[in-house]
Amino acid sequence: MSLLKSRLLCRTREANFLLRRRFSQYGYSNAYPPVNKTPWYKKLLYVTTGFGVLTGYAYYMWWPKHTFPSSVAKILRKGLWAESDRGEFDYQLALKHYLEALEHAQEIGLDPLSDEYTGIQLKIGEMFERLNMLADAAYIYNEIATLYLTVLTAAPNSEDALRIKDRKHRRHLIQKDLRIATKLVSLNATNPSLAKAILITHLIIAQDEVNKLMGPTPGKLNLINKIKPEGLKQQASESYTAVLENDEIVIKNSATGEESRIKKTPEVWEPFTDEFFNAMDLLSAVCISAGDLAMATKVKIAMNEAMLLADIEPSKMLLSQCNLGSLLYMQAEELEAQEIGLKRRISDLTGIDYKDLSGDQDVLAQNKLQESVPLQDQESFRNVVKSREVCLKLAVKSYESVLQFAKSFPQDFIKEHNEISETVAIATYGLGVINLHLSHYDKAERFLRESRVRARNCNYDTILPMIEKELEKLFNEKKLVKNNATIRRDIPDIQMDITLK
Repeated sequence: MSLLKSRLLCRTREANFLLRRRFSQYGYSNAYPPVNKTPWYKKLLYVTTGFGVLTGYAYYMWWPKHTFPSSVAKILRKGLWAESDRGEFDYQLALKHYLEALEHAQEIGLDPLSDEYTGIQLKIGEMFERLNMLADAAYIYNEIATLYLTVLTAAPNSEDALRIKDRKHRRHLIQKDLRIATKLVSLNATNPSLAKAILITHLIIAQDEVNKLMGPTPGKLNLINKIKPEGLKQQASESYTAVLENDEIVIKNSATGEESRIKKTPEVWEPFTDEFFNAMDLLSAVCISAGDLAMATKVKIAMNEAMLLADIEPSKMLLSQCNLGSLLYMQAEELEAQEIGLKRRISDLTGIDYKDLSGDQDVLAQNKLQESVPLQDQESFRNVVKSREVCLKLAVKSYESVLQFAKSFPQDFIKEHNEISETVAIATYGLGVINLHLSHYDKAERFLRESRVRARNCNYDTILPMIEKELEKLFNEKKLVKNNATIRRDIPDIQMDITLK
């Protein structure tokens, strides 16, 4: 019994030891260390920092992010609520609130030229569009555009001119002016003449601003000269090549050997660079939709030259140049249709075999032609034939410049920008189509096969069916030539094989 007691006592002592040891790891068996009190200045710093964070969060979440007068902002919030999902997209009610806000802005004397005032007008125009009240929307947008035109074209030191604070403010207004011009054009898509007039008017204002800051340089813009009827003929008669060297454009005349250098000036286009070239692109598109391919081509030429000066992103420049080639080819086909019509008319009048007619002096010298065909028709025929040849030559130059320019890019850069490979595939395809049209079968086959390889390498599947179609046409024509069969190229309803991307 005494042995059992001694064992129990021993186990109890061991248990007490283990228990004390377990808790002693956490300091329970030792005295608490002295507490280090935080200095008062640190406490003040923590409180100030915490208060600053809470204040910043509250400002970010609830303070209005605008420069509207509070009375106007209060009305605008009602409109924003009404047009949102919380207001069940009630555009009619939103329009009512925005009109109230505009009326109140007029009462308190808010400047109609300010971003705040025109911002309210833009919301009103947007609501009119959503309610399909397009005439009312166009009226609002035209009101803004008229104000911008009045101020931007005002005589120096006049009352309207003095409303512009400084150069920065003027360029900001031009940026907004180009935006409202493109909006107006979108609402007048069925009236190409009006759309062209709107875009040209507003583009010329931007052009003049760019030219002012460029100073005395041969690279000044002149859109009016570029889109004159004789503009394309002058472009074709002069053999120029443009090469980029660092921050300069070197223009060489291959006929005379003359060289001029123009410094790239991207800074003079800010902040309306994107708006300017969007408007130029839209002008070209309006001309195409109206069937005015000649003007569309001239606009695109002027746009490409301006893009060089503005140092636009290379991939965008390549695509624009490629689109120019497509436009020129489309115009050549249109001119060919006119040539075919004139040939048939002249053949009927003179009895001259249709196949023997061309724009050469030999044909024009024939007595029958001079006696039977009016001079106006003879001149028209000569001009059409010449213009078609010019368009084809310029189209080839455009596509070749795309291929040449693309070679200057590092391969790593091209891999990161797949659109460059797609554009090169289009340009190669375009060269194949033109050479097929001219019956240069070996060249045509080489370009078409190359374009197919390029398109597959960059997964540009959209163009593959068109390439296969042209190759099939090429093989069929080669068979006809081999069998001495006649290839008919006098079908007036021409298929446009090259499309704008």
